[in-house]
Amino acid sequence: MPMTIGSDNKAVLDYSLTCADVDGHSQARLSCYENLVQEAAAMHATMKGMGIYDLQRENRTWVIARSRMTVSRYVRWPSDHIRVTTWPQESTGFNCPRHIEAEDASGRRLFECETKWAVIDFRTGRPMRAMDIGSVLGLPAKEEQGESRLPNLTQEDAEHQSVLLRSCPAVHYLDTDLNRHVNNMSYISWCLDALPDSFRDEYKPVLVDVRWIKQCFRHDNLTVIVRSREADGLKQEEPSLWFDIMRTEDSGASTKVFDALIQWKRRNLVCDDQ
Repeated sequence: MPMTIGSDNKAVLDYSLTCADVDGHSQARLSCYENLVQEAAAMHATMKGMGIYDLQRENRTWVIARSRMTVSRYVRWPSDHIRVTTWPQESTGFNCPRHIEAEDASGRRLFECETKWAVIDFRTGRPMRAMDIGSVLGLPAKEEQGESRLPNLTQEDAEHQSVLLRSCPAVHYLDTDLNRHVNNMSYISWCLDALPDSFRDEYKPVLVDVRWIKQCFRHDNLTVIVRSREADGLKQEEPSLWFDIMRTEDSGASTKVFDALIQWKRRNLVCDDQ
């Protein structure tokens, strides 16, 4: 996966879709797109000397706090390639925003994603001010950075009150990552796995707005709760689902560690034909 960084400080990653990146319909998985978001960010930071290993030598590390992806199209395997373009935006306080977008070989937009990252103290888990991030990574011109503000999800949370499903995922060995906590993608996978196969055969996510609230670790006791505005939320023409992941503490208290708003469209409207 070669990456190049242009004179405008935008990084471009070319990726060839593999058979492991697609679902049973040979169409790209959401996890493929979400992984490309994190891979592009990680490669860019590494090329600039601010990758995870660079930070860990200083007892720091990267974490992602928020990601809002809008999907226009899911490509099929085999596909020529996916071109991912990414750039950091102006940091504020503890937040390090980054934009990522992708297109197919013909230049057709596949997805856009706004993300918010933070650098944390590896020993305490507390965020550190992002004073030097932009100067080290290199920023595009202000007018080319785009909007980095993300919408408040409080109203969406409040409107999705009908509980549809609950599941209790197990944290497996490969769910953990270099930071020795649960990898960001596992949370999203647990949410999708809570849904019936028949629903996922019919629908694909088109808006995925997720928030990582607290770190999780091996042996945590977790519950995924799926909520909707309607009692028959899985049968809507364009379903809108809210996901909470709750951790049961040793004391018996329940702590929210993750939540997500995922909106869906019928597969035939957003996927390439055979």
